[in-house]
Amino acid sequence: MGIKALRGDNSKLVLQQIFNNENISRAQISKNLNLNKATVSSIFNELEEQRLVEKHGEGDSTKIGGRKPIMLNINRDYGYTIALDMGYDYLDVMLNYFNGKMISYNRYQLKVNDLTNVLSVIREKIDFSDKKETLHGLLGIGISVHGVVDNNYEITYLPFLDLQGMSVIEELKKMVDVPISIENEANLAAIFERDFGDKVIDNLITISIHKGIGAGLIIDGELYRGWSGEAGEIGRMLIHSENEVAGSTYRIEDVCSQDAIINKLKIALKKEIELDDVQKLYYQNNVIVKKEINYFVHLITEVVHNVNVEFNPEIIYLNSPLIEKIPIIIDQIKAELKVVSSKKVTVKLSSNVELSTLLGAMSAITHRVLDMGKIKIKF
Repeated sequence: MGIKALRGDNSKLVLQQIFNNENISRAQISKNLNLNKATVSSIFNELEEQRLVEKHGEGDSTKIGGRKPIMLNINRDYGYTIALDMGYDYLDVMLNYFNGKMISYNRYQLKVNDLTNVLSVIREKIDFSDKKETLHGLLGIGISVHGVVDNNYEITYLPFLDLQGMSVIEELKKMVDVPISIENEANLAAIFERDFGDKVIDNLITISIHKGIGAGLIIDGELYRGWSGEAGEIGRMLIHSENEVAGSTYRIEDVCSQDAIINKLKIALKKEIELDDVQKLYYQNNVIVKKEINYFVHLITEVVHNVNVEFNPEIIYLNSPLIEKIPIIIDQIKAELKVVSSKKVTVKLSSNVELSTLLGAMSAITHRVLDMGKIKIKF
């Protein structure tokens, strides 16, 4: 990528301004960065020469008149990225233009939960040589996994997919020579919350509630991974479960993850059910379902409270298809938090439960391709 040959941080800061402010003028960039206009114009010319950015029409004149400013944008067609979510029994694939706009999204069910099958699906469904009518074609691949990734970006724990002794990154590099990043899905959900939307939030936590429970931690604007990449593995916290003998402890994700709730309801209702059935029965005031959801609310409230006390984030996002189906759960959690927490806790449902990990993976690989370091771009 040509960005490395530019003028260090100033070039990256100008590029950040154009990413973060659609239709911005050179004068406004100069004001925002406290750089002189000649420097900004020179840097823009270099970025434009590499086709990273483009001019996009004229803006409005100032109140005193004068020449209308030329507005600047990221060049969508510079290239594209691929984001992969290697799920429990599926592979999600998203393609995005350089500016983050989605090209396509598809989910492919896995016949066998092992890496050989995942790689077979990738070979069959993705044409890495297709440039998608962009200048440079594929720029990089971001991967989401539902397990632990260490600080060398190797998977150390992946309970739902058999790696068969292979490295995901090494196998993909046999197919295509582009930068590849790999990260835990909860961490990527947290990156999504940081990098999408208008508001800058440098301290946030995303609690991901799916087959298991995990947390992604953004501290002072940076993803916190811990000493070995296991920070945020809150699903392994131990609790005493109700109706059990004294001394019995369980991992919290074994009791109140989405799968745990559904499995307990299958037993209690004596029939096979899925998430949509839980939603339907809840709104039909089914006593068994209501009781189980109330227990879920109680436990998740405890998790939110404990995480808030430990890290003191500005906001905690819940990434949960169950809560998305029954959004009143958020209000119930907030009500319980008022009882157990002495300070206000801001809790919200993620704005994009379905695609947040993929979009987080897209952002992560885009930052890596551009070598942005701690300079954050927003989409």
